[in-house]
Amino acid sequence: MAGVVTPAVGDLLADRYSLSAHINDDTDSRQVWRGMDILLNRPVTVVLRSPGGETAEEMLSAAVAASRVNHPNIVGVYDAVDQGDCAYVVREWVDGQSLREAVEATALPTDHAVDLIQCIADAVAAVHETGAAHGGIHPSAVLLSTDDRVVLTDPRSDTVATEVGDVRALGATLYYSLTGGWPRIVPGPESLPDAPTDSAGHPLAPSAIRDDVPANLDALVQNLLATDVAPPTAAKLAEELGDIVAEPDDGALSLVTEKQPAASREEPEEPAEAGPTGPRRLMLGAGALLGLAVIGLIAALIVIPSDSGDEEASQEKGVENEDANEQENAPEELKLDDQTIQIIDPDNDTSAPQNLAHLVDGKSDTQWNTQWYYQSNWGGYRTGMGILLDLGEARQVAKIQMDMPHAGNTVAVYAADENIGSNPDVETLDVIAEPIANDEQALNLTASPDVAETQHVLIWCTEPAPIDDGKFQWIINDITVYAH
Repeated sequence: MAGVVTPAVGDLLADRYSLSAHINDDTDSRQVWRGMDILLNRPVTVVLRSPGGETAEEMLSAAVAASRVNHPNIVGVYDAVDQGDCAYVVREWVDGQSLREAVEATALPTDHAVDLIQCIADAVAAVHETGAAHGGIHPSAVLLSTDDRVVLTDPRSDTVATEVGDVRALGATLYYSLTGGWPRIVPGPESLPDAPTDSAGHPLAPSAIRDDVPANLDALVQNLLATDVAPPTAAKLAEELGDIVAEPDDGALSLVTEKQPAASREEPEEPAEAGPTGPRRLMLGAGALLGLAVIGLIAALIVIPSDSGDEEASQEKGVENEDANEQENAPEELKLDDQTIQIIDPDNDTSAPQNLAHLVDGKSDTQWNTQWYYQSNWGGYRTGMGILLDLGEARQVAKIQMDMPHAGNTVAVYAADENIGSNPDVETLDVIAEPIANDEQALNLTASPDVAETQHVLIWCTEPAPIDDGKFQWIINDITVYAH
């Protein structure tokens, strides 16, 4: 890899980390790759910046800070290397979805939202104990794994990150978890939907948006967002959220009552100097080098037994019945092949009919793609492009998962028929899932529960994602359909 500035699938970093798929480019213009640690035979995330050297110092310093944190709710950082022409951080690969995707799919129960942010607040407190601030807390940075963990991605520390800013961002993320909107009084990704505001431009209280928010939680969220009220530390916030879970509405809060003090923080330790030969490898914490992470189960999933033996047995029986019902009613993954796929293209994109099997082969390293365009509206040639799936028989679609390597594709799902033609009027079709843009590799399109059965499903993209050099393209690694 020495001397190579542009990475590619199959490149081997440090004779150990094989790059397998480019996921996206994050907000700091770093390339995020899925890779494989061939020595330990485990998937990893590789965050790569080119060139290395001074331009990568903040990224590497943040990796050093993260490596010192041994906490089950923060992503594990395994390695950090500066080899001059590029620098990269190797961290834990988390299978699952982001908090943003979860909230976009369905409203979270208030106690579940509190549980999630309590876990993240505890992780942020662990970061603060190292003398660093995180600097990158928002719904897309909170990952909900398939093995029931909630983890925060590694810190993005820079010269303006502060512990107070982190706690404000925790409050904004809690607000988003409850309402689905981001309060713009706290910096956050522009792609997040704005929170509803009052006539003065202040975010509405969560209780004004949903009626199941306890009074103490409502007050806490508003205090966390108030610039004239000093927020608690991240550790005290985690404690307060724990009290809200234990006692859903116990009156006034006591933590956030003082006026805002001046914020201060220590700078993270600078990366180690490069040796006389070879890449510069940064000194990571022992826990990170071992690659061990304690599995943190989300508190909302823990069942606490009753003191009564009869009640305990009754609860267990109820849980068994509930699990059996959920299993019986769970949607099944449908088996699709390239013979069940048709490209719906109003303007004859010659690339689109190729490699249809890659859409449903279950592999993240094979891709289907359209041509690229210089404008996000398909170059002005069409209003959208679609993929028509034949399910074999009429089914009630529950969810469609799309694995796409670039963020920014706006996609919706409609019920259709096999004769919709090459230029359909999608406004006349029944909506299965409303248009949504992906901000990470995975996009979960959850169907409305009252959607009717259909044999043909149209996946319709109105805006392809930006890729590079001002180009736009729709690229898909894989599509999975679940239906009843």
